[in-house]
Amino acid sequence: MRTGTWLRTVLTVGVALAFGVSPALAQSNPVFVPLSGGAKALLYRPDNNPSPRVGVLTVHRTGDKFTAPECTELSRRGFAVLCLNTRFENNEALVEFEKIALDVKQGVEYLKKQGVANVILLGHSGGGPTTTFYQAVAEAGPSYCQGPNKLTQCDNSLAGLPRADSILLMDAHPSNASNGLRAINPAVFNEERPDLVDPALDPFNPANGYNPEGQSHYPAEFVKRYTGAQAKRMNQWIDRALYIRKLMKEGSWIYPDNDALVIPRGNDRSTNIFAMDTSIQCCTKRPQKLLKNDGTIVTQIIKSVRPPDTSRARMNGTFGDGSFNLGGARVLTIKSFLSANAIRATDSLDYSKIDWCSSNNSVPCALKTITVPVLIVAMQGHYFVTDSEYFLDIAKSSDKEFIAIEGATHGYTPCGNCEGGPYNNSVKNLFDYVAKWINARFH
Repeated sequence: MRTGTWLRTVLTVGVALAFGVSPALAQSNPVFVPLSGGAKALLYRPDNNPSPRVGVLTVHRTGDKFTAPECTELSRRGFAVLCLNTRFENNEALVEFEKIALDVKQGVEYLKKQGVANVILLGHSGGGPTTTFYQAVAEAGPSYCQGPNKLTQCDNSLAGLPRADSILLMDAHPSNASNGLRAINPAVFNEERPDLVDPALDPFNPANGYNPEGQSHYPAEFVKRYTGAQAKRMNQWIDRALYIRKLMKEGSWIYPDNDALVIPRGNDRSTNIFAMDTSIQCCTKRPQKLLKNDGTIVTQIIKSVRPPDTSRARMNGTFGDGSFNLGGARVLTIKSFLSANAIRATDSLDYSKIDWCSSNNSVPCALKTITVPVLIVAMQGHYFVTDSEYFLDIAKSSDKEFIAIEGATHGYTPCGNCEGGPYNNSVKNLFDYVAKWINARFH
């Protein structure tokens, strides 16, 4: 069979199954769902309930969600799960963040056509900004993502987005842009010579508190200078990108539409100092709920149990392949930088000094608009515990909840090298709790 014929056959069968033409067990055999614009999805239905009334849509900005744990774990617990890959799958360099809402819209509409009464958006990691942006625009209209303070703006094609009924934030980060802000190396003082760094701002200088063998200890004075300098360098890159965009619009740049933008020592995992010094961004400010490995829930100050990362110094000065964790350089374009990877700030870690609504890729900005129920879950074996509590504090919804999962990694699995282990029940505990939370509201 020729490739084209085979592909058409697969797509035809996938669509037929998705619309119930054949009684497939989609929890065990998910159904491929082609969407327009380059997006695509897999539909997982519970084997014992082919017509669930509650559907979960899980999506990331660029990540592959087809085999994400929530696809099988939540369908196993009785929910339809649509695992959606956007048009920008594995293509950060060409992301135009606002357009992703059109992909999510298709997913919401598709679930509704399957007889789903309540649609819940699940945002894990970078899916947090994606899902909350969608819901904020669905509730407030395109005016939410327009205005002179925005680095990029949406257009009116986002009018009339169908609202979801709830949001699940699963170890979501505040923003891909704030990740970049917190990771950019401020020791670079000449963008043409990133091999040269200011030793007074070098996070890998032992004189500043770095320990290449384990836990680093950065003094408070250094942290303050460092995080302020990170914001300064980010703002300089924003100004540069805005100037190039202006020249493009005027027709005086070498390209009329877009151009490459490479930030040396600026990768997403480049130099966020809380990865090396785990006392930074370590804890909640107040006692919060912790779902322990044995299934009990306690209320206490929650401290991340993550180990320090000693790998960053080796990659920071390299170019690499520009990917998430292979190399120090961040390889983007003007459009992808401004739409999903740039945010205004005067300090990278002080929440009050980040202009959260300067970027549309921003959980904190969106949560100030969203009114539907919100469940915020932090994984104790990662470094978004403090951020997750901040989400709780600023969320507008009157039905909002925060809980941390003891010993869970960013990917939900048990952390094998975290302090205080072993933790072997993180996945089961997480999804049992999520299912209980959903059922309390929608069953």
